[in-house]
Amino acid sequence: MAKGQKSSATAGTRKKNARKASAAVQGQPAVSAVPVVKPPKSTGKGSKREMRETRKREKVYIPPVKPAPPQLDPLDATGLARILPPDLVVVLRSLGKKDAVTKTKALEELSKWADGATKELSDVQDQDYVGGEKINVIVEMLPVWLHRIPVLFTHPARRVRFLAGSLQTALVRLPPTRSALVHWIQDQASQVELETVLGAWVMLAHDVDRPVANVGERALTEFIGSSPNLVASLPCITLTPSILSDLLAFAYRAVLDPTGLHASLNPVAAPIDPIMYIPSGKGGKGKKGVPVIQGKKGGQFAPQTKKSGRYVPPPSMEPRSQTTPTPDSAADVPGEESEADRSGRLRASALGAVRWIIDNYLLNLFPLSGTPTTDATSIPLLQSVSPHLSSSDFWSCLHPGPTCPFTSPEDSTRTGDNGGSGVQVGACCGYSQPQVRRAAWTLVASLLDGKKGPLPPDILHIMSSAILRSAWVETDTGVRAVLIKPLLIFLKEYPEAWTIDAERALNSYGDVEHTQGDEMDEEDPEDESESEAEDDINADHTDETDSMVEGHLTLSSPAFREFLSFLETGCAGSMAEGYPLVLVIVAGIPRRVLPRSLTSPHISQLLDALWAPFYARLLPDRRAAAAWLRALLECMVFIVKQVCEDYEQEDVATERREARLLLVNQLDTLWDALSTRALRIDTAEASGMVATTLDRLNKIEEDLFNAAFDAIAEKISKNEEQSFNLAPTFLYVFNNTFASSTLAGYRTRGLVDKYVSSVIQGTEAALQEEKGAEEVVTKVEPLIHLMDTFGPQLFENDEFASRINMLFSVHSIILLQSSPASVISYLKHSSTISNSLDRNQLFWTNLLTSLASHVSSFSTSAEQMTSAKAFFLPLLAAAKTGSLPDHLRGASDAMDTLIAKSLDYSVGSNSGAVADDTINGVLSAHPYFISPKGLAIVTDTFSQSITNYAESMLNIAGVPPFGVTTAADLPAASAARALSLARRLIDAGYQMVGEKGVELYVGVALLAFIIPSPDEEDRWSVEGVENAKAIWESLFVKKHDRERTEELRQVVSALLKERLRKNILDSEILSRPDYIMRALLRGIPGLKIDILMDILPSRSDVDAILEDLPGSAISPSLALIDVTIPTTPFSEGTSYHPIANPGDALILPLHPYGRVASALLTYLSLVRTKALAHLWTLRHIMTFGVYLTEYVHIEDERSPVFGGTLDSRPGGDTISLARREIARDLLEKAQALAAYLLGRVEEGIHTRVVEVLLKSKTGIEEGGLASFVVEVVRKSIEGDTVRDALVLRKVLQHLFVHATREDADLWLALVRRFERAAPQTAIAILASITEYAPEPLKLDRYRNELAATLLGVKPEDAETTGLKYLRLLSASAPDSNSEVVFLPQHRAVNVMRACQTWIAEGDEDASEELESAMTLIFRHIAPILENVPGSHWEFIWDVIENNLEICSLQESDTLVTLGRTLQLVTTIEELVTTNKPLREGWERRRKAIFGLIKKTIIVDTREMPYSDPRAFCRELAMSTVVNKPSSMIEETALVAMCHLLADSSPDSAASKFTEHLVIEAGVDTEGTFKSELPEELLTVLRQDLRTGEGSDEDMPDSRNLEVSSCLLAWMVVFDLFIGASLKVRSGYFNHLRSLDIVSQHFIPNIFGILGLLDGKNVFKLDLWSVDEFFLDAYEPADSLSLRLLAAHLYHRALLTVPALIRSWMGDRTDKQLLMRIRNYTSAHFSPEIIKAELMLIRQPPESSELLTTENLSIKVSSALNEVTASYMVDEQALELAIRMPNDWPLHRLEVHDTKRVGISDEKWKAWVVGVEQIVWQHNGRIVDGLMLFAKNVTLHFSGQVECAICYSVISVMDSSLPQKPCRTCKNRFHASCLYKWFKSSHSSSCPLCRSNII
Repeated sequence: MAKGQKSSATAGTRKKNARKASAAVQGQPAVSAVPVVKPPKSTGKGSKREMRETRKREKVYIPPVKPAPPQLDPLDATGLARILPPDLVVVLRSLGKKDAVTKTKALEELSKWADGATKELSDVQDQDYVGGEKINVIVEMLPVWLHRIPVLFTHPARRVRFLAGSLQTALVRLPPTRSALVHWIQDQASQVELETVLGAWVMLAHDVDRPVANVGERALTEFIGSSPNLVASLPCITLTPSILSDLLAFAYRAVLDPTGLHASLNPVAAPIDPIMYIPSGKGGKGKKGVPVIQGKKGGQFAPQTKKSGRYVPPPSMEPRSQTTPTPDSAADVPGEESEADRSGRLRASALGAVRWIIDNYLLNLFPLSGTPTTDATSIPLLQSVSPHLSSSDFWSCLHPGPTCPFTSPEDSTRTGDNGGSGVQVGACCGYSQPQVRRAAWTLVASLLDGKKGPLPPDILHIMSSAILRSAWVETDTGVRAVLIKPLLIFLKEYPEAWTIDAERALNSYGDVEHTQGDEMDEEDPEDESESEAEDDINADHTDETDSMVEGHLTLSSPAFREFLSFLETGCAGSMAEGYPLVLVIVAGIPRRVLPRSLTSPHISQLLDALWAPFYARLLPDRRAAAAWLRALLECMVFIVKQVCEDYEQEDVATERREARLLLVNQLDTLWDALSTRALRIDTAEASGMVATTLDRLNKIEEDLFNAAFDAIAEKISKNEEQSFNLAPTFLYVFNNTFASSTLAGYRTRGLVDKYVSSVIQGTEAALQEEKGAEEVVTKVEPLIHLMDTFGPQLFENDEFASRINMLFSVHSIILLQSSPASVISYLKHSSTISNSLDRNQLFWTNLLTSLASHVSSFSTSAEQMTSAKAFFLPLLAAAKTGSLPDHLRGASDAMDTLIAKSLDYSVGSNSGAVADDTINGVLSAHPYFISPKGLAIVTDTFSQSITNYAESMLNIAGVPPFGVTTAADLPAASAARALSLARRLIDAGYQMVGEKGVELYVGVALLAFIIPSPDEEDRWSVEGVENAKAIWESLFVKKHDRERTEELRQVVSALLKERLRKNILDSEILSRPDYIMRALLRGIPGLKIDILMDILPSRSDVDAILEDLPGSAISPSLALIDVTIPTTPFSEGTSYHPIANPGDALILPLHPYGRVASALLTYLSLVRTKALAHLWTLRHIMTFGVYLTEYVHIEDERSPVFGGTLDSRPGGDTISLARREIARDLLEKAQALAAYLLGRVEEGIHTRVVEVLLKSKTGIEEGGLASFVVEVVRKSIEGDTVRDALVLRKVLQHLFVHATREDADLWLALVRRFERAAPQTAIAILASITEYAPEPLKLDRYRNELAATLLGVKPEDAETTGLKYLRLLSASAPDSNSEVVFLPQHRAVNVMRACQTWIAEGDEDASEELESAMTLIFRHIAPILENVPGSHWEFIWDVIENNLEICSLQESDTLVTLGRTLQLVTTIEELVTTNKPLREGWERRRKAIFGLIKKTIIVDTREMPYSDPRAFCRELAMSTVVNKPSSMIEETALVAMCHLLADSSPDSAASKFTEHLVIEAGVDTEGTFKSELPEELLTVLRQDLRTGEGSDEDMPDSRNLEVSSCLLAWMVVFDLFIGASLKVRSGYFNHLRSLDIVSQHFIPNIFGILGLLDGKNVFKLDLWSVDEFFLDAYEPADSLSLRLLAAHLYHRALLTVPALIRSWMGDRTDKQLLMRIRNYTSAHFSPEIIKAELMLIRQPPESSELLTTENLSIKVSSALNEVTASYMVDEQALELAIRMPNDWPLHRLEVHDTKRVGISDEKWKAWVVGVEQIVWQHNGRIVDGLMLFAKNVTLHFSGQVECAICYSVISVMDSSLPQKPCRTCKNRFHASCLYKWFKSSHSSSCPLCRSNII
C-alpha cells in the first residue's frame, strides 16, 4: 500500500486480523500494543449503540458484601487459657481489645515475657538445652500470637505496630520460638492463615512509618534467611512460588480493597463455650486435663478447621447468631485514624510489598507461568505478575484526582465491586493520599529497572495511560520529586506510550484487559456485523478528532493536552525542576501526537503553552524565569531543526519560510518582554541564552541565523528608551561570544560600531543645544549604559576616547548636575587606560574647583549645604562603592575651605539632616575630597567641641538631674554631632594625631567610660556614647602600627589620668568622686590604671590636705551623744576652702579632702585587698567618717569638709533629707570597711603598741595593724584635737573587742601618762576603756584619785583644771545599768562639795561648759547620794532650774546642757518613786521645773535645720511630759502642741481640751457656744499625702514622717470624741462636715495607704487586730506601722463619724471601688465594730441611763447581731428590735417593733425614726439610740408632752425636751424642730395653728 493511503478495512477489522495473525505465528493469544476491547456478546437486536444505551438503563441487583466470618479466640478454642499462666492470659486477652492503649500495655507486658525468655536462654551454657519455663510458655502462646498478628501488624496506632514488630523480632531471634514458627508455616498453617500472617508481615516491613518499617523488615529478613547477620544454624523458611503468589494476591487485594481487607482482618470474635476435655483412656487420644490443639491432626472432639482457617464448632453445638458489622458502619473516632487515612496507609504498605516481591523474588514466580527470559521475543520476565499489574484500578494509585480518567466510562454505570475487588469503578486509589502515589511511582521505577527486561504488552498497555494521564496533573511537590526519574525512563524506553494512550482514548478506554492464556473466539456473522457497526462509529469519530499531516494520522491525545496544561501552569509550580525536562519530553512525543509541521496547530499550541506562564505572571523569581526562557529557546530550535530536516524538497520551502517567520515573531516578543522588564531575568543571562540560540541556528542553516539576527538588530537600532540597558548588554555578550572570523562576529562588530556612533552623536547634540536636564539625561543614559557595559574595552578605540574626553571636559558641571552617573562612569572606566591618568586627575581637580566655586556663590550656609548635597551625593556614593579610581585620592585641596566652613556650620548649630548627610559622606570618603592640611583643620574642630563638652559633663559627673541648672546650657547636641562625624572620619581610615588629636581622645574617653552610668537610672543621657566608644577602641583596642600609635597612646593615657586627678581634688565642681571611682573600676578598654598611684593623691599629699583642716571644728552639741567631745564652741579663726554651691542638686558639697576620702572609700570598699595592703588609708577613711557623723547628726553647723556655710533648710526638707541619706550611706561604708580592716587583731598588739608609745620605741613593722594604731595615737597626742581623738576612739572601739583586763590596764597607764599633755586624747582613751573594754583593775582607783583631785581645785581654777578633771571623771563613769560602782558616797559628797564651792566662791558666774560638765556628773552621782540628805540636793535643783532657764531648743550651743539637765530630771523622777524624803523635796520644785520643760516643748522646731541633739532633747522633754499629771495640763495645750503630733503627748492634751469644751457646753445656757476643732490641728489634717496609688514599701523616712504626723493628728481628732457629750460630739461632727475634710483628705489618704483606691496592692489585715493600736510600739519610719495605723483610724472613723464615710461612698460611681471597700470593711472592720457595739450594750457605763431606767430590759443576740429593748408597762411589754447588717455601719440599721402597746402609730414611728436618725445621721452609737428610746417611753408614760413636730419627747438633735410653747394652741416644740420648721417654711408661724409664735 502506498504511503499515506488508508486501508479499505475498518479499524476494528484491521486490529482483529492483526491479533489472529500474531496468534497463528506464535501459538499464543494475540497481543497488540494497542489491544482492542471486545464488547460483550448480546442476544438482543439492534445496533451496538442502542444496546450500549440499553445497558446504561439496566438496573442490576448488587448483592451485599459478604460479611467476614467470625474467628474463634485460640485461648478458648484450644484451651490455652487453662494452661498458660493467668497473668499471661490476661495479657493475651488484652491483645484482643479494641482500645489502642490497652493493646499497647499488653504488648509491653508481652515483650517483658519475651525478654525474660531471652535472658533465661542466655543464662544457660548447655548446647543441648531444650527450654525453660518461660521459653515453653512463649512457645505454647504462639497460636494466640499468630492469631493476633494480622490485626496488630495493620493496626492504626503506630505505637502498636512498632511494639508488635519489635516483639516479632524478639520471637524470631529465640531458637525455640523460631523453630515453632517455621514448623507452623510448613506443616500446620492453612493457605488463608499463611496469606494473612505473612502478607501482614510483609506490609509491616514496608509501613509508611520508617521506624516501624525498619523493625518489621529486620524481623522478616532474619526469618526468611536474607539477613547477613543471621546465624547459620537457625532454621529459616523459603518463600515458595505458591506462597509468593498468595502474598502478591494479598497485597493486590490490599491495594484494591483496603476496607474489605481491614474488615476481614478484624471480624467479630465468635462466642466460645467452655472447651471439652477428653478423658484419658480408650475413648480419647489426648492426655488428661489437656485440650487438643488445632492442627491438621486435631482431636476427636476438638474444634475443627477448614482449609480457610475458620473454626467449626462440634456437631452437638449449634451456631449462635452473629452480627457482622459492615466496613462503613463504624464512624471515625475523633483523634483516631480515619477510614481514608487507613486505606492510604494500607495501600502504601501493599505497594511496597509488591515492589519487594518483584525486586527479590520475581524468578521464583515463574514455576507457575513458565520459563522467563529477558529476550523480547520470548516471555517477558514480568509476565508472571501481569495478571495483577495490568489492572487500571491498580494503577489508579498514580492519579491524584477523585476519578480515574483512564478507565472505561461504560463501567461507571456499575455500582458494585470490580470483580470482587471492592473498589468503586472509576475511583482513584491515590486520591488525597500522596504517600500512596509516592509508593506507586516507586513501584514504577522498580518495574523499569533494566534487569527485569521489557514490560509485557498488557502491562505497558495499562501503564502508558496511567503514567501519562497522572504525571502532568500531579499536585504534590513530594510526589513530583519522586516521579521525575521513572517518568523520563519510561518515556525514553517506551515512546510509543503516547500513541497507545491516544488510541485507547479513542475507544474511551473501553478495552478489556487480557492475559496470555486467553483465546480468541471465532466471530459469527452477527459478531462481524456488530464489529463493522462499531468500526463505522469509530471511523466517524476518527474523522472528527484526527487529522492528516503529511500522510501521517494525527491522534488527538488527552495526555498531550494535559501536558500542555502542565506547561501553561508553569510545570505545576516546579519550574526550576520541570523546565529543564521539557525538551526531553517534547523530543520523545511521536509525530502522530505532535506533528513536526509549522502549519499544524499542535506547534502553535505548544508554543502558546510555553508562553502562558509568562503572560499569567507565574514566574516568581529569576531562577524560574531563566529555566523557562531556556526551555522556550530550546524547544524553538528543536522545532525549527525538525522542520528543516524532516520535510522533502517540495515542502521544505514553505516550512522554512514559516520557520523564519516563527523565529522573528518569537524573538520580537522576547525582546519586548526583556525591555519592558516584564520578564524578570538577568539581562546578561538572557543575552547569553539568545547568543547560544543564534549559534545553534547558524549551525542549522545560515538563513535562519540571519533572520533571527536581523530581528534583534532591528530592535537594537531603534535605540528606544526602554532598551537603553538591554541593547549594550546584548551587544557586549554577542561581541564576546561570536568570533570575529565568523559571520556572526562580523555582523556583531558592525552593529556595535553603528550603535556606539549613534549614542555619542545623540549626547553631543543634546549638550550643544543646551536642552533641559531631562532631555540631557535621556540622551546621556545610553552612553552610561554603554560605558558601564563595555568598560575599559570601549576606551581602547582612539576615536571614541578622543570624542568622549572632549565631551566631559567641556560639559563637566552640566553633566554632574544632570547626570552624575555619566561622570562617575567616565572616571571609573577611562582611568584604567595608562595614558589617561594625568588627564583624569586634571579633570577631577577642575571638577572640584568648579564645585567649590559654585557652592560658595550662595549667600547662606543652609543654601550652600543644600547645593553641596545635590552635587556631592552621587560622588560620595561612587566613592563608597569603589567606583572612583584610587589615583584621585589626595589629588586636590580645592574643597578644604568649603569643607571646613561646612563642618563649623554642622557642628556649631542645628544644621539639620541635609548638612549632616553631606558632611558624613565627605568624611567617609575624605581621601577624594580633603587634603592632609584640611584633615588637620577638621581634627581641630572636632577636638574643641568634644573636649569642651566632656569637661563640662565631667564637672557634673554623677550628679542627679534634679536641681542642676548648668547642664541645660551644655552643647550636648554639638558634641554628639562632632562625635558622630569624628567616628565617620576614623572609620574611613584616618587617625587623628597631634595635640588636638590627643585632647580629642581624652574627651572621648571621658564621654565613653567615665560620664555615663550603666547601672543608675534617671541620669543625664550622654549622647554619642556608642560613637565615643568606637572612636576610643579604634586607637586602644584595634591593632595598628605599633610604632605609629604607641607614643600617641602614652600621651593620651597620661593626659587622661591628669584630668581625672584634678577632678578628684577640685572642690569648685559638682562631680561625685565615688561616681568616677566606680567608672574607673569598670575599666577603660586598652588602658591600665592604678587608681591609688595614677588617680588619687599620694599619702603625703593627703596628709597635708588633712593638716590644713581645723582639728577642733566639731560641733559641741555632739557632746550629748559622745561625752568625749568638749562643749566649748569652736572659735578658731579658719578660712574655709571654697566649695561649689550644689543648689538643689542631691549631692554633698565636699572639700578637696572630702573628695579624696570619698574616692578612697568607694575604691577600697570595692577592692578590699588594696585596703589591706595600704592600711594608712584607714586613718583618712575614719577621719572622713567623723565628719560624716557630724553631718548626719547636725546640719546647721559650719563643717570644713561639707561646705563651711550651708543652706539653712528645714530638717524635713526633701533635699536636706536626701543629702543626709547620702552621708549616711557613706558613713555605713566607712564603718563597714573599718570593721573589716580592724577585725583581725594581732595577738599581743596592745602590749607592743603601749610599750612603743610609753617608751618611744620604733621597733614595729611598718604597714601592719600595730604600726597603724601607733600612728593614730601619736597623731592624736601631737595635735590633741577633737577630730584625732574621735578617730582614736573609733580605732579603740574595734581593738577592745577581744581585749583583756590586763590590756585595759596598759591603756589606762597611757591615760595617766598623757592626761596633762594631751587631755583630749586621754579622755578619748579613758572613755573607750570604760565603754568597750573589760573593767580594768586600776580604774576604780583612778576614779577616786580624780574625785579627790576635784576637792583640791580652787574656784579660780574651776574653768580650767576643774573642768578637765570633771570631763575625765565623767569619761570614767560606768553605764547606769552596770554593776560597777562609780564612786563611794564620801567621794561623791566631796565632788558635790567641790562643785558647790566653785559656784559659791567663784568671782564670776560659772560658764555654761562647766555647768554642763557638773550636770553630767550629777546624773552619775545622784543615785549614789539618794539616801544622803543635805544641801547638795537643793544645789542640784538650782542647777536644773538655772539650766532650763538659759537653755532652749532654738540655741544649738545650749543643747548639751539642756539634754544633760533633762536626763538628770529623768533620773530624779525615777529616784523619787522609791524615796519618800527625796520626793517631798522634789515636789516643792517640780511644778516650776516642769513649767520650764513645757516651755521648751512648745517650741516649734519644724523650720529649724536638722539636729539629732535637738531631737534628742525634745524626745527627753516629751518623755518627761508623758507622765505629767493631768492637773498640770491646760486646755490650751493641744493648740500649742499640735506640731508634736509625731509624739504621743497630744493624747492627754486632747482629753483636757475635750473636757474644757464639755464644761463650756454644759454651762452654755444661751446656745452661743460652738465646739470646733483647733485651727492648728486642722492645718495638719488638710495635708495632701498623695497616697492614691498605694503605700510605697520603700517610702523615704521623710515621707513616712509626714504621713505619720497627719495620721496621728486624725487620732487626736477621734480622741476628742471620747468622753464628749452628745452636744460636743455633734459640734465636732458638724464642723468636720462643713469643712468636708473627711471626704477631701481623710478617706483618700487612708484608702490610698491601704491600697483600696487602685486595688493593686491591698493591705492584708488577716493577722492584725484593728480595734486597738499601741503607740509605744509605733515606728513612724516603718511602712507597716503606717498601714496598721491607717487601718486603726479607719476603724475609729467607722465608730465615730460613719455618716461622713457613707456620704463619701454615696458620691462615688465606681462600682468596683465600692464593692472593694464594702468587702474589705465587712471582712476586717464590721465584725469588730458590731462586737464593740454589742459589748457596750451588755456593759454600758455606770452613769448610763440604760442601767437606771426602770422597767427596761435589754437582750443581745450576738449570732443575729440584734438588740431588743423591752419596756414593761402594766405587765405589758413594748419591744423595739435593732439589727445590724454584716457590713455595718456602711448599710442602714433594721429597726422594727415587735410589740407595741398603748402607743399610737404616729408616736411609735417618730420614736423609731428618732432611733434611726441618732444612729444613722448623727453618728450615735446603738447605746445612744436605745437611751433615746428609753427616755421617750419613760417620759411619755410619766405625762411629758411630746414635740408636736417630731412626735418625740427627746430631741434627736440636742437631746432636749419640748420647751418652746405656742401661745395659741399651747403645744410645745423642740427648739431645734422649730428652727428647722422656720427655715423650711420661711415663716415664724405655728405648724399646727398657724399663729405667730415669735
